[in-house]
Amino acid sequence: MSIIKKILSPKVFLGMQIVITLVFLYLLFNFAVLPDMYFYGVIAIVVILCLLTFLLQFRAKDVGIRSVISRILAVVVSVGLVLVSIEINRGTTFINGFSGMDYETDALSVIVMANSDYKELSDLNGKIFAVNEQEDQKNLTDALTDIRGQLTNENTEYKNYKDWNYLSDALYNGDIDAIVANEAYRSMLEENHIDFNIETRVIYQVKIKKETENIANEGAIKEGVFNICVTGIDTYGPVSTRSRSDVNMLMTVNMNTHKILMTGIPRDYYVTLASKGAKDKLTHSGIYGVNETVNTIGNLLDTKIDYYYRINFSSLVNVVDVLGGIDVYSDKTFIPHTNKSIQIVEGVNHMDGAMALAFSRERYAYTSGDRHRIQNQQDVMMAIINKLLTPSVLSNYQEILEKVDGTFETNMSSEDIMTLIKMQLSDLQGYEMENQYLDGTGTRMTGGYSMPSSNLYYMIPNEDTVESAIQKIRSFEAES
Repeated sequence: MSIIKKILSPKVFLGMQIVITLVFLYLLFNFAVLPDMYFYGVIAIVVILCLLTFLLQFRAKDVGIRSVISRILAVVVSVGLVLVSIEINRGTTFINGFSGMDYETDALSVIVMANSDYKELSDLNGKIFAVNEQEDQKNLTDALTDIRGQLTNENTEYKNYKDWNYLSDALYNGDIDAIVANEAYRSMLEENHIDFNIETRVIYQVKIKKETENIANEGAIKEGVFNICVTGIDTYGPVSTRSRSDVNMLMTVNMNTHKILMTGIPRDYYVTLASKGAKDKLTHSGIYGVNETVNTIGNLLDTKIDYYYRINFSSLVNVVDVLGGIDVYSDKTFIPHTNKSIQIVEGVNHMDGAMALAFSRERYAYTSGDRHRIQNQQDVMMAIINKLLTPSVLSNYQEILEKVDGTFETNMSSEDIMTLIKMQLSDLQGYEMENQYLDGTGTRMTGGYSMPSSNLYYMIPNEDTVESAIQKIRSFEAES
C-alpha cells in the first residue's frame, strides 16, 4: 500500500505535469508559428497552471480535498498538453515533408490510346512497345528492366524510334500498342497531336528518385522582401516529377508594404537555358530539372530568386476545392477546350477545382492564345493566395496543408515556412496584387536546344517588356 500511496501522491502528479510541460514548451518553441504575444501568453498560462497545482498541494494532506483537486488538475493539464504536443509534432513532421526539397522524380510512363482496351500493364503481354533510345537512356533502361520483369510473353516486342513525331504517330496509327517515355519529354509527343493528353492515358509508371541541389536563399523571408519562382507542371505522376514547366511566374513579395507583384512569362519564350548556354523554349527548361527553370528565369529577369514553389496544375483541383472555391473574373463567356461540360461566363465566376483548372489551361478561346492564358493563371493564383491569407484558413493551416499533400513542393526550409506563417499571423493584413507580363513575337523555326530538327513555335522576347519588368521588380523590392 505504501508504494501505491507514493505513486498516487500529489508530488508525483506535479512532477509528471512539469515534465510534460517542459516537453510541450520545447516543441512549441521549435514550431515557431505563433506570434510573440500569443507564444508568451501560452507560456504564461501553462506556468500559472503548474503553480496552481503546486499551491493546491502545498501543505495539503494526502487525502484532503486540496490534494485530490491538485491531482485532477495535474492529470487534466497533462492530458491536454500531450494532445497539443502530438498535434505540434504532426505539424512539424508535415512541414518538413514538403519543404527543403532536394530531390526530383523521373516518372517513366506506359502510355496507350484512351480508347484502347488496355487497362493495366499485364494487358500488354505479347504486345508492341515503342521507345526513343536517343533520349534519357539510363532511366529508360531501368524502366524497361522493370517492365520486362513483369511481361513474360516471348512475343512482347520493343521498337526503337529516333524521332518523337514518328513515335507518337505510330501509336495513333496502331503500328504499336504502347509508348514508354519519361514524362519530361511529354511535350515532344504533343507536337503532332495537340490533344495527346486527352486522347491517351497512362496505365503504368516507373518512378526513379534522384537527389538535387537545394538552391534556396535560406533566411530571405526574415527580410520581408523575397522572390519566388512559381513553376507549374501539367503531367502525370508526383509533383516532384521532372517535366516541362508549363506555367512560369515570378512572384515578388514585399511583406513590409503588403504587396505582391506577379510577373508572367510565356511558356514558349525563347530564352537561354542556364546550364546549357543555348536557346530553347522556357517550357523545355523543366526537362533538365526545376533548378534549371529557376536559374533560367533568374538570368532572364536579372533577379535573385530566393525560393521556388512547384505546383502540379492537374492537382489544382484539390487546392481550390479544399479552400471552398475561389472567385475569379472572366472577360468573356466560353466553353473550355479541355472540359466541355463546363461554361465560363463573362463576369465573376465562383469556381470549384475543375472549373479553375479548365480556366487556367484555356488558350483556344482567345485570339491572343497563351498570352491570355498567362493572365488567367495569374488571376487564379491571386484568388488562391487571397483565400489562403484569410484568418479562417491561416488558423487551420495544418488541416489545409494535409488535404493538399502532394499538390505542391518547395525548396523553402521548414524554418522559413514557419517564419512566414508567424509574420502573417502577426498582422493578418491582406495583400495588394499587381500583374505584369512579358511579351514577344511568335514564329515557327528549327534550332531549339531540345528539339533542334523540329519546326516549333517560339516566342521571341520583346526586350522592352523584359527591361520594363526588371525595373518594376526593382521598384517593388525597394519599397518600404
